[in-house]
Amino acid sequence: MMKPLILALAVLLASSRLGACADFDCYEVAALSSIPRLPNRLPSDARLGARLRVVAAQGEFEPASFVVSPRVDVAKFELKSSALVSSVGEIAASNVDIKVVKCWYQGGTAWYSYFADNNRRELVPELLLNDETLIKVDNDKRENYLRVGNEYRWISYPKEKATEAFNYLTESVADSKTLLPVRLTKGENKQFWVTIKVPEGVKTGNYVGTINLIANGKAAGQIEILLKVLPFQLPLPRTYYDVNAEYLVTLMGTGILGMCDALGMPVEAAEKQQVAIYKNLLDHNVLNCRSDLTLVNKRDRDKAIADLKRELELMTKAGFVMKPLISRGWAYWGGSEENKMDLFKSRIDDLVKTLTEAVGHHDIYLATWDEANTDRVKVLRELAEYVGEKGLKLWATTAKGRHFDLAGYCIDYADHGGWPDREIAATWHSVGAKVASYAGPHTGPENPDVFRRWEGLARYKANYDGSFNYLYFSALHPTLYQKQKANVWNDFLGDQFRRMNLVYPTANGMIDTLAWEGFREGIDDGRYATKLKQDAAQAIASGKWQAVFAAKKALMWLELLDERTADLNAVRLEMIEYISKIQTAMEN
Repeated sequence: MMKPLILALAVLLASSRLGACADFDCYEVAALSSIPRLPNRLPSDARLGARLRVVAAQGEFEPASFVVSPRVDVAKFELKSSALVSSVGEIAASNVDIKVVKCWYQGGTAWYSYFADNNRRELVPELLLNDETLIKVDNDKRENYLRVGNEYRWISYPKEKATEAFNYLTESVADSKTLLPVRLTKGENKQFWVTIKVPEGVKTGNYVGTINLIANGKAAGQIEILLKVLPFQLPLPRTYYDVNAEYLVTLMGTGILGMCDALGMPVEAAEKQQVAIYKNLLDHNVLNCRSDLTLVNKRDRDKAIADLKRELELMTKAGFVMKPLISRGWAYWGGSEENKMDLFKSRIDDLVKTLTEAVGHHDIYLATWDEANTDRVKVLRELAEYVGEKGLKLWATTAKGRHFDLAGYCIDYADHGGWPDREIAATWHSVGAKVASYAGPHTGPENPDVFRRWEGLARYKANYDGSFNYLYFSALHPTLYQKQKANVWNDFLGDQFRRMNLVYPTANGMIDTLAWEGFREGIDDGRYATKLKQDAAQAIASGKWQAVFAAKKALMWLELLDERTADLNAVRLEMIEYISKIQTAMEN
């Protein structure tokens, strides 16, 4: 027998096949899927109809998607959302964000890997745009062109034809602030992405709205939205092994303030862009932003301290979790052979003083050398003594068999390269250290299911303390980018790796991708699991036998779940069902 809540959801979300428009068909598709939605074929899971079904907690972002298959050319196809209305309230139309999914050409491993293959070119869906003409695609030549100002520039050239670097901080690349009309071409499917932001505090209930379709200025049908708002908000993520222990969500490469001077970007413009980055990170569940400014190799220490304070001020104002803090490089040598230890100590002393003044504490994890070799690990032990004396902590990028036996006792947070594994977590937990993960996988693949799965329940259930992946987007090196002829938009420049982008930076903010949406949903899966475990703990503590049994059944299911292969959309509904059962048992 179908479980009560899932049955109710199934009734609410039941498919409706509406009459097909004379000019095009609409298909509902799962937003987060391993199936790429391409122009030349309908996906195998497409459901003919004009209804989107969404279930979300209060305060949550939740995606939906549909594909339009045109029978005729439509020069101007517009989509406009209504408000979402229920008997208990209304959600404004501004909370329904619609984007067009742009397909473009990427390397031969597109969708599946972050390793480069420049011998082939694959058309792949990736970019979520308001203005699809920002990117122009030549399907005959398999080339991409980016609109910069009023001209299009070739951005799929091979490495040997790279003549100059592309400075995304100063180039006039910008998406529209709102969705513009799109062109439909007969026989070419087009995917649209809908993100609903459920306001915090909105009342529980079933909400209905429409996306009105307008073809060449005339009404051409509607997409119905059915939204079920759940009777709870999602908590901050906590670890699987300890429901009271914080789960840190961090990304590398999220700061631009440290390189704006070298790259010719005015400070005011850099701060505006940094604020846009911060909002984008928070909207995608990156709650523990890495501080990217340090005092290392700064000749003007007073200016460096002032810059760091300003960065911390912007982070605080944005709304990040500010305790603990996580920083980039601090804990390594700097200066000449004669005075490098003195310089190191002075930087640490200044950091403690600066943090205390700026945020009222110095609870921070400091970075060491990236993927340090054996010689540097030995030096790290000496530096760690002074860091520990000052009450600070260290984090390090590491790998299995690389650092634990040499310096495990002085590493407080191990960012472990590779796929998450409970044995790895247990190793670092044995000395009281936290463990996160990167490169499992690196960013680069466009497949949203990959990032939902591995940034979500796969890391969470492996008893990790967080996610600390590489990379938000392929950053410019302030001194090397001209020599390297870098271009964040070109996937064909790498020898070993592809461009590692969860977003693409523009002059007016970040362009999101399918993978980035998958990242957000993966962390949300962990937040749903946290809610389940928190409610289960309260039920067990209550001593009510029905609540205790409901809680333990939920915990058994979660432990036995194969998060690496399960249908994550079904898993989400199961978690909601178990939460409901626990809450009902507690009320009786």
